[in-house]
Amino acid sequence: MASLLGATFVLLGVFISGGVTPNYDATRDLISAAQLGPYGSLVTLGLTGGGSLTVVFASLLQRTLPVGSAIGPVLLLVRGFGTLLAAAFLADVGPVHTASGFLNVAGFVGGSIAFGIGLFFLAGRMNQDESWQRLAPYTAATALASLAVLGLFVGLGPRYVGDTSAPLSSVGGLVQRFVTVTTWMWNIVIGGWLLMRPAASTVQS
Repeated sequence: MASLLGATFVLLGVFISGGVTPNYDATRDLISAAQLGPYGSLVTLGLTGGGSLTVVFASLLQRTLPVGSAIGPVLLLVRGFGTLLAAAFLADVGPVHTASGFLNVAGFVGGSIAFGIGLFFLAGRMNQDESWQRLAPYTAATALASLAVLGLFVGLGPRYVGDTSAPLSSVGGLVQRFVTVTTWMWNIVIGGWLLMRPAASTVQS
């Protein structure tokens, strides 16, 4: 439940704020631009809820998964705290360098990297149990996709809100949203599957 709610909070905050912010182009503009706008509290609340519940989910997942390395859940925990950083600190506007802007980027990028790497370890643990094995390929594919697109975004995307000089500046918002949806959808899929497990067990018995 924590996984489902956390992802839902993030996605609703991101997409509703982008839809109601005046003159906001979701293809071009970064999520941080919406957070700086008149409805930025939607983004902040969504990230706060998502980050907090990810910390809870990571702690529970360590006990739920087949026995194995704790690296995956720990990195998922890092992702939760990274999301909280991105919620607490606003991005830089223009080519300036502030502590707030650095922490905002560190929260998003650092949390996303931790998430992608952590999923490989989680997929390894899933493979150790027959009931979890079906989710291992999806988990590994999500890790590969999220890290690949994140690398594209970090290497060629906007460096700050309003950056028009980056090669992918015209589609920076779209690329960031792809990473956001890809990663948080994993939480929804896993959370939904965990909710269905008791029902499935009852039917089988």
